[in-house]
Amino acid sequence: MHYVPILTPSGTKNLLPKNSIKRQLIIAVVVSQLLLAIGLTAAIVLYSRSQLLAAFDIMLEGRADEILAVIHDTEDETGTLMLDRERLSVPSDDFFEVWDENNKLISRSKNWQGAPPSVLVSGSPIFQVANQQSSYRGIIVRKMTIFDQEDEHPGPLKKVTIVYASSTRDLTHRIFQIGFFAVASSLLLFLFAGLFAAHEVSRGLYPMQALAAEAKRVSARNWNFNPPATARKMRELAPLVDALDSTLASLKRAFNREQQFIADAAHELKTAVAILKSTLQLLVCRPRTSVEYKEGLERSLGDCGRLEALVCGILNLARVEQRTDHHNSDELQEIDLVESCEHSVAELNPVAQARDIRLRCTFKSNISVKADPADLQTVWFNLLQNAIQHSPLGSTVWMEVTNSPRGTALVVVEDAGAGIGPDQLPHVFERFRRGDPSRARATGGFGLGLSICKALIEGYGGDIQISNRNGTGTRVTVSLPGTSPTPISNARSAS
Repeated sequence: MHYVPILTPSGTKNLLPKNSIKRQLIIAVVVSQLLLAIGLTAAIVLYSRSQLLAAFDIMLEGRADEILAVIHDTEDETGTLMLDRERLSVPSDDFFEVWDENNKLISRSKNWQGAPPSVLVSGSPIFQVANQQSSYRGIIVRKMTIFDQEDEHPGPLKKVTIVYASSTRDLTHRIFQIGFFAVASSLLLFLFAGLFAAHEVSRGLYPMQALAAEAKRVSARNWNFNPPATARKMRELAPLVDALDSTLASLKRAFNREQQFIADAAHELKTAVAILKSTLQLLVCRPRTSVEYKEGLERSLGDCGRLEALVCGILNLARVEQRTDHHNSDELQEIDLVESCEHSVAELNPVAQARDIRLRCTFKSNISVKADPADLQTVWFNLLQNAIQHSPLGSTVWMEVTNSPRGTALVVVEDAGAGIGPDQLPHVFERFRRGDPSRARATGGFGLGLSICKALIEGYGGDIQISNRNGTGTRVTVSLPGTSPTPISNARSAS
């Protein structure tokens, strides 16, 4: 890879690779300035040449008029015209010749053999000729004038043709001087403009380079991202800085969450394995009766079931999070939200009755949502099981299906339990987070249910919130994007 040395705003040399944006911008600016300098130089030279040629043609016409002024009549019967050379004051190096109206040569300069016939018959008054010494530019002047005006009796008009040419050596030299001056000035300006452009491009791209260098330092071990203040102030870079900030913050939270998840899962698995191991060690530490062995094996089976449930919960959470990241709403079918909730209430009603708890499902309209029925069943089962587990005997768990004015479907689950402590409320959706931090068998669950519910609901574009009711109990509010509701005259309740 080839590199080009260039100065940074700090004054240090920096090598730019071929695929550098700075190098491409500098090359683009330098090339555009070079083309501008070439065009400006060409315009100056061409304009100066046209002006000098116009002035040169005026000079030729003036000298032709000087020749015309020294032509006079011979004052004889023939009326022949002649040129008075003694009164002629044109440069000796110039060429000229004079013809009368009868195409008779009146006079010609001594150093010229005559104009080519093609010049005389040409319709253009300007012509170019050359000899061994120099190039000449000439003019053909045809005029009618009176050459005899004595005794106040003017003579007849007579036509003369004057061919006059002068060397363009001095003219060419002046054009060359102007061109040289224009080229030198353009190159000098191009040099200063190029250096200034390179410096300004480097200075302008410095915030981007600093931003790239800062982003390069981010890694799995270093999440610190401190973009330069100049990058935040630039209108073009500010959205990129904000996006990087947001993305890195999200990645950091996800990375930390995954690390915590792995640590918690390892702890839970270690605890479950330790319980199973301790149960088996107690069985083999001394001889036991067949009844004791049977009881120990039953406890071991219970511990194995607990371990299996923990592994299944971890796998379910991973599968849910992976699936919700790839949801396509167009492939989902519309399901009846009321029917889904009623089915969950009916399934868990025996469990609630065993704890002397009543389940009630109320609604005022049929609401449809786009979702997987199995996913919603998972959510309702988890929420209702939590409500049943934390409700006192003889209480009622309410499940209400309604819709908001904005068309969002709402499912509210309320219990009459002790509620959630204020310090625990912000963390209820974290993995392996439980209100009861003990690891005893009696607590049940592993703190994954609410995490699974949150992942499923957010995967469908919804939201789930938990709050304490005024007085006693907990309220869980689930919102999902719904369709137009269908009113129902009488609300039903399932018990």
